[in-house]
Amino acid sequence: MLNLVNLLAGDSPEQICSDLEPILKIVGIVVWGIKVIVPIILIIVGMLDLAKAVGEKSEDKIKEAQNKLIKRAIAAVLVFLVVTFVSLIMGLIGGTDYKACMECVNHPFACSIDIEDINSGD
Repeated sequence: MLNLVNLLAGDSPEQICSDLEPILKIVGIVVWGIKVIVPIILIIVGMLDLAKAVGEKSEDKIKEAQNKLIKRAIAAVLVFLVVTFVSLIMGLIGGTDYKACMECVNHPFACSIDIEDINSGD
């Protein structure tokens, strides 16, 4: 913990982004999982519930499963949009010094922070 405090205390933003690259990749992968995997799982589970209800041929269960599927689809869209809106707001609020850090969070599988690229403005 003390190393992290020392890291944040005196280094430039470019150096901080470079030093925190592994952590930023993990955060990016978690955000990607929330943004992509969670909605897919919600929709698949809803479809399986609906298929099970159709297999039972009960009109009440089919209606109930349809309602659950609609609610899960709405939840999936909301999960996707909440993560997107938070990223957008953080991009608008955050300073320009940490754009490289956000690139690593937004694109974790292609993350490579290079201090020379940051300093040259690429």
